[in-house]
Parts: sequence; structure tokens; C-alpha cells
Amino acid sequence: MRRKKVLFISAGIFPIPANKGGAVEELIDTFTENNAKEDRYEISVASCVFKGREIKAKTKGVKYYYFRTPFYLSLADKMYYLYVDRIEKDWRSMFRQYCFRNRHYIKKITETLDLKTYDAVIVENNMSLLEKLSEVMGEEFERKCMYHMHSNLVDNEEMIPYLARCRKILAVSDYVKDHLYQTVPQLRNTEIVKVTNGIRGWTYSTEERQSLREQMRDRYHVGEEETIYLFAGRVSPEKGVLEMTRAFRAVLPRLRHKSRLFIVGSASSGSDKESYYYRAVKKEAAQSPESIILTGYINHEDVAKYHVMADAQIVPSIMDDPAPLTVLEGMSMGNFLLLSKAGGIPEYSANYSNKIFFERGDSFEKNIRDAFLSYDQDKAPHRYENSANHFGEERYYRELAEAVDVS
Repeated sequence: MRRKKVLFISAGIFPIPANKGGAVEELIDTFTENNAKEDRYEISVASCVFKGREIKAKTKGVKYYYFRTPFYLSLADKMYYLYVDRIEKDWRSMFRQYCFRNRHYIKKITETLDLKTYDAVIVENNMSLLEKLSEVMGEEFERKCMYHMHSNLVDNEEMIPYLARCRKILAVSDYVKDHLYQTVPQLRNTEIVKVTNGIRGWTYSTEERQSLREQMRDRYHVGEEETIYLFAGRVSPEKGVLEMTRAFRAVLPRLRHKSRLFIVGSASSGSDKESYYYRAVKKEAAQSPESIILTGYINHEDVAKYHVMADAQIVPSIMDDPAPLTVLEGMSMGNFLLLSKAGGIPEYSANYSNKIFFERGDSFEKNIRDAFLSYDQDKAPHRYENSANHFGEERYYRELAEAVDVS
């Protein structure tokens, strides 16, 4: 019996394997690596090219197809991005910076690959690719194409008819699934299936964790008695980073324990490119340089070191974050969490006890200040939950495989 053929079409922004990071790209790697153990599907992956030092190797048995963007299109995208970011100051600028690349990317995929030979085609979080796929695949589009929805935003209404024609939409949380059904009438007859995100657990013995904690704190000249708060993720408006930074600066004089805030991340995965928003956060942090540290982009493999160094992790999302992997990473490490009560965050952390929620709305900054003060008041040394990784990679592989269902 032949194995079924599955094609993953990555968003085309970051490469596969995820040598430049990216949550969605990490999830594709997770699936291909687990499939290599199970040998369930014959997998192909379409990706943009990668230049630089390889951190992650290709998965054995996977066919990778790489598509290069011509220089002139990259230049056109850069100019368009500068206009949207600097002139329009649109918070979606980081998401609108690859419109010319997207058109070239999907055109080359459809010209190079015989899409009708695959049993399933999974498009990862870039709905602008669907129109061309629908045109090329014809009736096969409705039988084989699935869209993996990592966001609750349908930010391109022209794509809704193509979303509605997909065989399935794979949603990362019940929140996203319910939101789509409630807000997009055209999708009410489309099957939407929840596929829970999963991560590779970072496993350290007690001795390894303590040693790494000491190393990281020595590196940044942080005393063991100090409280370290961690934000890890994309530094962009919807993540609430500026409000968090202002709130932390405001409560610094009132905290009982000497405290520092580490902001681990950049404006975009895979680079230290600075947006107008990142510069605003940087300016705010510069007013308390000893207490607020911006690390810039950190390779995903090294982010665990910052989790180990931290006492508490904060996720101050303003948007209805569908299922941020940073929450799963914090839980897998047993860190105390300060969480925005938004989107799929309560759903994913429902069974985790070491947490404080804060509301959004007009008093958002005040609510973050109160969360900092509450944790500071009750903090106990090394207050880690003995937590198993309930959102492991095997679970993710199993749920996605069942949702694809091409057997």
C-alpha cells in the first residue's frame, strides 16, 4: 500500500527547516520530524531559500523545493514596506512587506510542482496564496487543499471565497474556530477542525537548570536575589510590548524585590530589522537601561536559556492571540506566567496553576502594573510548577495527521 503524498506550502517568508525561526516554520519541522519516526506520509515541502549558517538539518526522507525571489521584487517589497511602516505607520506593516514575493513564490510553485499528484496540499498561514492554487488545481482544490489558520484575522477579504472552498480549515484553537464561524458567514458550510499547537519540550535536570540559570545571570550581571521578568516573542503593537514596558517602568519604585525586564525578540522573526514600533519600545526602555534589557533577535534554540534565567514570564497581548507558542514554552518550563486574558491564551493555559490573568481595555497598562505588583508581593524563590509538557510534539503530530485524514 503506497503512502499518501502530502505537500506543505510554507508561508514563503522564512525557510524550512526553520533556520531563521518562525513559529509556523517550527511547527512544520515538528510534523516532518515526527513523520520520519512514524513513516506515515510521503512529505514534500515548498519553501523560500535560505542563506547563512545552518542551525537545523533537513528531515531525512522529506523532499524540499526551494524558490528564490528575484532581487528586483525584493527591492519593490522593501520600498513598499518602508512606505507602509514610515508613512502610513500601519501596525500590519510587518505582515504586508512581502506582497510581490508572494505572487512570484506561488507562481513558481504552481509551475514547478504537479499539485494534482498530491493527496493533500496544506497551505500554512498565507491566504494570499490560495487564489492561484485554486486556479491551477481546479476541482482538485476542494478535495485536497487545506488552509492551516494560525491567526483569527481574515485580513484579505478577497481570499474569503477561496478559504470557503478549501476542503478544511485547520484552526489552532477553539477560539479561532468559533471566531471564524461567528464572524465570516461564508465559512459556515466549511469544515473547520481544531489542531492544537505543540512544542518540543525543553528538558533539564534540576542540576542542569540551576547551572544554566547561574551562567545566564552571571552573563548579564544579575544577582540571584533579583527578580527577572521575561517577554519572549515578536516586538510589535499587537503584542502589547510598549504598554508592558511603560507599566514596568511605572512600578519599578514600588517593587519590593530588585527587578529587571528582559525583552527577547525583534520586530520580525529571523532578523534584527527595526520597525517604527521597535524603536518606540527601545526609546522607552532606554529611560531605565539598567532595568530593561532588549536582546534583539535570539535563535529559537537559545530562547530556553532565558526562560531558565527568568522568574516570571509575561504575555501582554492586545490582540486576541490565537495560540502563542511562547505560552506553551513557559508552561513546559514550569515558569510563573502573567497573561493577558485574550484569544486562545485562557484556553491553552486552563489547566496551569502558576499564572495571573490581567484584562485588556482602557485600563490595560494599569492592569499590567497590578500584575507585576501582585507577583512581586507573593513571589517565592524558584516558584516553578512541576509541569509536564501537555502540548508536546507527538500530540501535535497526531492531531494534524488525523485532521489531514488522507488515508
